[in-house]
This record gives sequence, C-alpha cells and structure tokens, in this order.
Amino acid sequence: MPDSRRSAALVAAVAAGALALSVTPALAVAPTGRPVTAVVALASTHPVTVPGVRLLANLVHVQSEVVSGTPDALARLAHAPGVLGIAGDSRFAVQGRGQDGSGDGSVFASAGLGGRAGSPEAGTGVNVAVLDTGLTDTPALNRASGQVTDGVDVSQLFNGGQAQTSGTFTDGYGHGTFLSSLIAGGPAPGSHGQALGVAPGARIVVVKVADDTGTTSLSEVLAGLDWVAAHARAIQVVNIALAQVRPMAPDYGADPLTAGIEHVFAAGVLPVVAVGNTPGQVGDPGDDVAALTVGAADTTGEAPRVADFSGSGLVAGVAKPDLVASGVHVLGEMPANSVIAEQNPQGWQPSGLFRGSGSSMATAIASGVAAIFFSEHRGASPLEAKASLRRSADAISGPTAGIAAGAGLLEIADRMLSADATDQWSGMAGFDSQQWQGNAWLNGSWEQWLASGWSGPAWTASTWSASTWSASTWSASTWSASTWSASTWSASTWSASTWSASTWSASTWSDESWGG
Repeated sequence: MPDSRRSAALVAAVAAGALALSVTPALAVAPTGRPVTAVVALASTHPVTVPGVRLLANLVHVQSEVVSGTPDALARLAHAPGVLGIAGDSRFAVQGRGQDGSGDGSVFASAGLGGRAGSPEAGTGVNVAVLDTGLTDTPALNRASGQVTDGVDVSQLFNGGQAQTSGTFTDGYGHGTFLSSLIAGGPAPGSHGQALGVAPGARIVVVKVADDTGTTSLSEVLAGLDWVAAHARAIQVVNIALAQVRPMAPDYGADPLTAGIEHVFAAGVLPVVAVGNTPGQVGDPGDDVAALTVGAADTTGEAPRVADFSGSGLVAGVAKPDLVASGVHVLGEMPANSVIAEQNPQGWQPSGLFRGSGSSMATAIASGVAAIFFSEHRGASPLEAKASLRRSADAISGPTAGIAAGAGLLEIADRMLSADATDQWSGMAGFDSQQWQGNAWLNGSWEQWLASGWSGPAWTASTWSASTWSASTWSASTWSASTWSASTWSASTWSASTWSASTWSASTWSDESWGG
C-alpha cells in the first residue's frame, strides 16, 4: 500500500466502507530483551510455551495462542514442537480509498440479484456473524425486530480489557452498522419501501472486534473467529471485511489469521472475506483458499466492470478474488453520530441514506447472498455454498476482467452442486491442509523469518511512521491472566431467549478455552 494512502488513512476516516480493515504494521521491532505480544498458530489445541514466553490466551477453536516474550524467547518458541507459525500482534486501522461523494449513480445492495434478494423472507433461519465495529440500531435493522443478536465484544482485549458476552455492542465508528444494513437491513426512510439488505430475513450476530475508532488487532480478530468457531452450530456465515497486508517474508510459517479462517471453515461456517482495495494485491485473510474472497464491481453503468480499486492476484497458484459484487456507490444506513458520518458528510444522499464504495460493501452483499443459499439449502456445507456461488457467477468481459473478476459477478445460486463437483468450482482444487496449514509455506527457515520479521532492517521508516504507535502501546501488561478468566465465557452469558436450546450447548465453549 502506498505510504501516502497509509498515512492519510491514519489521519482521517473515509466513507463508510470505502474500505476493508487494513493492517498498519506496528512494533514488530522491540528494544532488545523487551517483551512483545505475538500470536502463534498451533498444530493442536494444546498451548505451547518455552522459558521466557508467557501464555496470555489459548484460542482452542482456531488452534492459536496469544503470548508475550522477548524476540529471543519467541525464536525458541518457533522451534518448539507443535508450533506452525508466529506473527506479531499487529494493530489494524480502518483504511479506505477516499471519500465517496463524487460520481453519478447509486445502487441498492440487492440490485441485479433477482427477485428473491431483498424480499422479507430472504435468508430466513440463517445467522450471519459480522466481525466489525459493532452495530447501532437503525430503522432498517435493530434489536427490537429480533434480527440482531449481540454475540461478543473483544474490541478492548489488546488494551487490557475483558471480553464481553452480555450487553449491547453498539457501533461508534459506523462501519459495522453500514455493512450489516447491506446484509440484512429492511426498508428505511428514503428507501421508498426497498429493503437495504440482500437477506432481510437473516439474523445478524454482532462480533465486535474493532473499537469506536475503527481500530483492532490480530489477537482481537482471532478471538472473534474463535468465538464464531465455538458457536458454529448456530452460525452459517461470517462476514470479514478486513484485508491485512502481510509484512513478513512468505516463508515464516503458518499465518495465524488464515489458519483461523480454515478452522472456521472446517467447523462449518463460510468465511466471506474482502479482497482489499489495493489493485494487484490480495489482502490477508482473503488470500486463503478456504475463504470466499470478494472483490468490488462497478454496477452503476450500462455494463458491470471490475472497480478500479479492487484487489486481485494469484496466491500459490490460486486466483483471487473468487468473484465480485457491487462495491461502488452502494446505499446503506449509517448512524448520524458515527465517526464516519461526521468526518464524511459528502456520503449523505438526498434520500437520507449513506453511500459507500469498497470491497467491504461487496463482501457484505456476498454474505447476504450466502445467507439466501443456506436458507434454501439447509445442511449445506461451506464448501458446497462457496462452490455453488462461484459456479453461478456471471462472467464479466472487458479490460478489467480476468483474474480481477474471479468467477464473475455474484448471482443467487439456483442449485447446490453435487459433492463430487465442489472442488472443481470452489477454487480449492488441489487444496491439501497438510501442505497448506494456515496459508503456510512450511519449508521455510524460521531463522530467516525471525531475522526479517523481527529485526530493524525489515521495518524501515517508509513502512510505518512514529505517529502510528508509541512504546507504551506494546507493554507486557497489555494482556493479563485476568483478561481471559474462566468466568468471562460462561454458560450464563447466553440466555435462553437469545438462542434456542438446540442452537448450542454449554460444552460448546469450555472454561479452559480462555484460561489465563
């Protein structure tokens, strides 16, 4: 990502979702001997430590752990049996392409998808987890309707706070609310009776991983994914509108973030992930083969075309994105007092709706279509859903097509592919989890990664600026054992009125999952 865009995004927010959440590398370097926080991909559910490394959290359902240790101690941990890869606990900031006030045309999320999209029953019985900045009630989508359930808030873990599984996880930033309205929003003032969302019958499960400034961390995102995997019996789709630029060499071992995506997929939940907003580049975790990776299309003109900002590329021979969806001038609902709304007044339209562009918008629309698929094909697997959506996409022609368009423009799948056809159409042909664990190149050298990923030369002044972090941000005290106490995740956090008894059991989330 060009430095000018990175710096601009750190200074100000951009139009709702003109954006995927993108990583801002920070403090992969630490003074010699000073503990830093890292996230570790594991080969099993058992935590791994070595002398000098302190376990902060064991994320059992995504087989990862959060640890604190000096670079030397982490180098020893990298060699320990059961460790697949290590990544610094990077901070993420919402970044985007710029304001969305210019240009002609606006589209509703369901435009061009067919009669089922936007109908009140579309997506009925399906739960879509939205990993984002939370959700504030709006006329289009609110808790009183029964279409919103507060799942978990892990947005304060990096700063020493605790995970919250009860309460109302509102959205001071606006991004999560806007995307949720595109997935499951109903009619709103200014929409003339038109539902804002693709699947108004679906339920949004709020998984708040970013705070009211739009900031999150690798450990918080993985904590959210761990929660989703633990409740996979109740969740069919997880919307992940973030795209992290991997700052390390490609042979550092398994990436904990993409490993988390694969564990969620294996648990029975379809990860729908943004490709990112950098042309010619595929963000992490959208580069994982298990993700349904979504790029942005401009559908405001006579013929659809790939948006000029939409990312794309080949990752270990796999073409990404898998498909594209409307991602230019999409209309949704934005809290009037949110950060995005206040900093981007040009996004407001005469109708009173807000307009945004980016691969985040496209991802939300694809999540809505996935919800319709699961509603109409009960018991379908994530692999069957992904393959069916890719197979149903319409080809896009023109100079911006090819890899950038993936399988084409998103459509509602009319039928589910048979099991023997899924690999051909899922983009996962040849996938072998033993060879590609968490999008890893496992023949790499740990020493080379540690030398390039945790030393000064790898992080030049052009990579990050001093204003993006302070030494106090990454103290060893940012995570404490009490943060992940057994009482944090108790059976009582989910009342019978929230989920039916058949949805999940107390054993789904065990106390030892989050032990200190």
